[in-house]
Amino acid sequence: MKPSELFGVFVRAAGFSIVIYGLWEILGGMDNVAETLLSASQDNSSDLTSSLSYFVFGIPAVVLGALLFLLADWIVRLTYRNPQV
Repeated sequence: MKPSELFGVFVRAAGFSIVIYGLWEILGGMDNVAETLLSASQDNSSDLTSSLSYFVFGIPAVVLGALLFLLADWIVRLTYRNPQV
């Protein structure tokens, strides 16, 4: 396996991991929306985190991970340029 191919595998693995992290954050935000709405109606929302923070980190993570995963070939070609022979 050439170094450029191995680098492509690492870029794709990093992209996949970031997408999984982003989806986890979005799922946590969707789960926290109900808790936030219920606590806001009961006036005891002092110790709950905002569900917006989950989406602020989750959505860009999914986009960045998808870009890394889908554009891995382009990133590898940009990093390992073919020598002009």
